[in-house]
Amino acid sequence: MLRNRLIILGASVTALAVVRNAVVNNLEPVLLDTRNGIAFQSSLAQSVFCNGNSDSEVLQTLLELGHSGRCSLIATSDRWIDFLVSNRSSLEQAYDTVLQASNDVLKICTDKLLFAHWCDENNVATPRLYQFDAQDLPSDVELNYPLLLRPYKGVMNAGAGEVPKAVETADRASLQQWLKTFRDAGVQPIVTQSLLGLDLIQYSVGLVRNGERMVSFVAEKLRPVADQCAVGCYVVLRENPAVEKLARDVANRIDYFGIAEFEILHAQETGENYLIEINARPWIQYELGPRSGRNLLQVLLDAPAYDSSREKKSGVHWLNFNDDLFNCFSRSVGVVRRRKVSLFSYLVSLLRANAFAKWHRRDQRPFWRTLGQSVFDIFTRGCR
Repeated sequence: MLRNRLIILGASVTALAVVRNAVVNNLEPVLLDTRNGIAFQSSLAQSVFCNGNSDSEVLQTLLELGHSGRCSLIATSDRWIDFLVSNRSSLEQAYDTVLQASNDVLKICTDKLLFAHWCDENNVATPRLYQFDAQDLPSDVELNYPLLLRPYKGVMNAGAGEVPKAVETADRASLQQWLKTFRDAGVQPIVTQSLLGLDLIQYSVGLVRNGERMVSFVAEKLRPVADQCAVGCYVVLRENPAVEKLARDVANRIDYFGIAEFEILHAQETGENYLIEINARPWIQYELGPRSGRNLLQVLLDAPAYDSSREKKSGVHWLNFNDDLFNCFSRSVGVVRRRKVSLFSYLVSLLRANAFAKWHRRDQRPFWRTLGQSVFDIFTRGCR
């Protein structure tokens, strides 16, 4: 009997984790992307590489895949979320299920201005939003430094890494320079209050919501540290009822459907929890779900056999080895090199790791391919 197919938009580390979860659910995963990504190395999925195709050609390929049998569709990056929003009507006609929130909800989650306004209207604590014309800055008293600048639609849309995911600015000259950097890159920035001067704990809540059914868990990002404003490379399952409740309450109020990550910063001095953003899709540490006994796809697909007794609240340590190596030992940001983290603590954290971005016993090729490249980079260029 033919298995139902899951068409996965994207070929990143996130997509790789979704592939592995799909196989557990007896789905046939098919990856589609216009960029070459690590998930294409997986032996568990069929790959469709649309090299340089226009959106209309990509859409035609997706429609053909959707009409080829019982298929569901899921996006694994904001770039593909934007594509889905633009082409949703056609895709919903071709696929049995589009495993994503409604377009109205997706727009709130991916548009940082809409998100900030939604939080303000619903009394959800989030960093203060500043809106002004870059050519006519308010007074420094009104701006209340430090400030944080981020790309309006996420760094994936920024193009060629010309602007950072987030950057803090502490004075007017620095603010003007970064506004020019964003403008020169053709990227609209969003400016908010910065929390980086506080003693922060970085949390994320992974969840899936399908009508009245919701499954969630809390993780703490240990590396990199908060002021690096970078994607987590060492993340640990951590019980925190207050943080989890905040994410679940927001998911209910926004009537969320699908898989998501809620990024939350906890200020230890005040005890305040700030909702930073909602990634309205699977995220890079997605493997934390399956490894902690939470089969997120199973809930989303209405499978009846979900077993909550297998859920763990701690004891899972997720590692993206290549990125963690850079964040610990590079000349630019290395926390071990700069003695912010001891070498002993780093080695202990490696020994504790039991969930991985690339390694999987049944699907080893992505790990070995990237490890070989990392070793080559170290010996040829050193730790940058």
